[in-house]
Amino acid sequence: MNIKRRFIAGAKCPRCESMDRIVMLTTDEAEWIECIECDYSENRPTHVDAPEETAPDEIGVIQFKPRSSK
Repeated sequence: MNIKRRFIAGAKCPRCESMDRIVMLTTDEAEWIECIECDYSENRPTHVDAPEETAPDEIGVIQFKPRSSK
């Protein structure tokens, strides 16, 4: 299994609060983060529901009459 590792700059561990110790691990099937300081681990959701489509707001066109020159 091929695992890609990327450090997340500026991220703070939710458990030990160490800065710049979070690694994102990615495989073909899953993504998760781990803290290299305290071994905290959290899986990313694999399925995210798409937002419901809403009807677009109606946009009208307003045409102004040209000014009459006096």
